[in-house]
Amino acid sequence: MRFILAAALAAGLLWGQAGAPKRPARKASPAKGAQTQLDPAQWPIKEIHVAGAKRYTARQIVEASGLKAGDTADKETLERARDRILATGCIEGVGWKYEPLEAGGAFRVTLEINEPDHFLPWILDRVPVDKAAFEARVKAEFPMFGETIPATDTVLVRVAQVLERMAAEKGVKEPMAGKVTLVEKNTIAVVFGPKAPPPNVAEVRFAGARVIEPRYLVKSLSEVAVGLPFIESTFRMLLENQVRPMYEAVGHLRASFPKFTVQPAANVRGVVVTVQVEEGPVYALDSIEVRGTGLAEQDLKDAGQFKTGETVNYSEIGKGMNRILDQLKSSGYMKAAYTAQRRLNDEKKTVSLYVDVDPGPRYRFGKLAILGLDIESEPTIRKLFALKPGEPYRGGYPDMFLNQIRDRGLFDNLGETKAEVKPDDKTLLVDVTLTFKGEPPKPEPKRPD
Repeated sequence: MRFILAAALAAGLLWGQAGAPKRPARKASPAKGAQTQLDPAQWPIKEIHVAGAKRYTARQIVEASGLKAGDTADKETLERARDRILATGCIEGVGWKYEPLEAGGAFRVTLEINEPDHFLPWILDRVPVDKAAFEARVKAEFPMFGETIPATDTVLVRVAQVLERMAAEKGVKEPMAGKVTLVEKNTIAVVFGPKAPPPNVAEVRFAGARVIEPRYLVKSLSEVAVGLPFIESTFRMLLENQVRPMYEAVGHLRASFPKFTVQPAANVRGVVVTVQVEEGPVYALDSIEVRGTGLAEQDLKDAGQFKTGETVNYSEIGKGMNRILDQLKSSGYMKAAYTAQRRLNDEKKTVSLYVDVDPGPRYRFGKLAILGLDIESEPTIRKLFALKPGEPYRGGYPDMFLNQIRDRGLFDNLGETKAEVKPDDKTLLVDVTLTFKGEPPKPEPKRPD
């Protein structure tokens, strides 16, 4: 071992690895006389560096490795450090190198880390355990635990074991597990909870609802929630999407759903989820400011039809904003969109809205293709089509044009019509194809025998 170590020092460094390191080791020259001060095989570690870590801190990696200043820098020590890091389940690969310091008599160790590509958020489900207390307990036992985690078997088992102990302290003695689950429309997370699969929602109920009749709330939520596994985060997302807009439509902007009560259903397999509602006060629309459209103030008022001084209705405000966007789209801004912020005055029970519109690029009309007409009809239809090449594209015009053709009765046997719109995001030109079909032939009446 001593001979090998001395030979390595002549080259300037030593490497050890688990998996391929991301980059080769850099060679370094030992300081003059460094090998004569002490036996290199007994030189201690003086500095520990970490390379390649992005989500984890150098301190977390060093703590996981178990290395500390003063340890002997030999192969066995560094391989044990590597194995301890890999055992966390949070790191895909570890490389290491050590090289003598310029002053000699000690080594600098560098740990090269390959982190996983994917980290997921985590949630608790169906356990009487406070999230903050759980996170603190896990971090005390597992310092690399954070708001997002790699979904490796090692991590899931280790964290589930902590949850199992904490749940047992609350009287819930069930095996716990972590599972990767789609918890919202576009969100995948690790769900820590009982190992047994969650029960399906059999029925939903509401307590505390007075402004809106509970049966309407039940109908709206049941359409999307009944039959799905009861995962609290998913259920709350459905509640926010289905029920909150109903309260915002009647001005109850502070409506909240502070807790659920979950009980086994009486006659079917599954659970009954009762939602506690706190409806809060009614708010009036104090003002709304729409910015970035380029439209005249009167045009905004005419299109928006916003009713200030009255109970705020987000549904009607949304319809008004869509009318404003339609005006922009009729001038070529096909991708116009908006974002809104609100400011509540809880003392006056009013809300002010600030809407920022992004018109996006302006598209122009490119070319028109007409399919399904004969050589006599096609020029007539082309002449009637009002959009000319190079003009701002009018969103919705092709469909309106076909409706006018049908209403005017220009064809005796007009069947299905279709307008296909093809915008080009590079040229900002919009090509339109109009397709005409005749009515299918009517069956001849049967002759009497």
